[in-house]
Amino acid sequence: MQDATSESSKSTETPDATRDPRPFLVVTALLDSGARPAAVTRSHGDAMERAFVSAGTESTAGMDLVELPISPAAFGALRKALSLDEEVVGLYDVFPLASHLDDAVRKVAGQFLAAEAVWTLEEQGQLGGVPLNVRLDLPKGWDRDPKAVHQKLVEAGALDLTEDGIETFKRIKGAWDASHA
Repeated sequence: MQDATSESSKSTETPDATRDPRPFLVVTALLDSGARPAAVTRSHGDAMERAFVSAGTESTAGMDLVELPISPAAFGALRKALSLDEEVVGLYDVFPLASHLDDAVRKVAGQFLAAEAVWTLEEQGQLGGVPLNVRLDLPKGWDRDPKAVHQKLVEAGALDLTEDGIETFKRIKGAWDASHA
């Protein structure tokens, strides 16, 4: 017979007490949707290698690559605004997310973080008026409005990181930034 007290204490345990405190890393890829698959594969491979090297021996809960494709015209305007070579097919960055997120929410969070950067450039007029149509892969029932998506991510605790997790990410991000200098 099971002890009823221990069973009830398990069910009332706070989710935070069982969460992995390590950050889950997402490598975001702002991607030229018209790029050749071979170029994208090579570019993704380079970005993931850079992320693994940057993470080094740091303790993380995992790592994933999240794509946010944008139109070739918008990516071309982005290349021009950032003075990038024509063969660049993806722009990458690394972000920390809370480790408890499921795959679908993690994907939306990564896409949202990538979109924020390009939305900022668009707001500053850096894309030369080229229309930017960003389409996030949202779970069923989510509102497409960016403020509503942001609110859902906050409610999901996407960026609820421990102090140790934040410090871990700072070291990884420092190595990431230094590897591209």
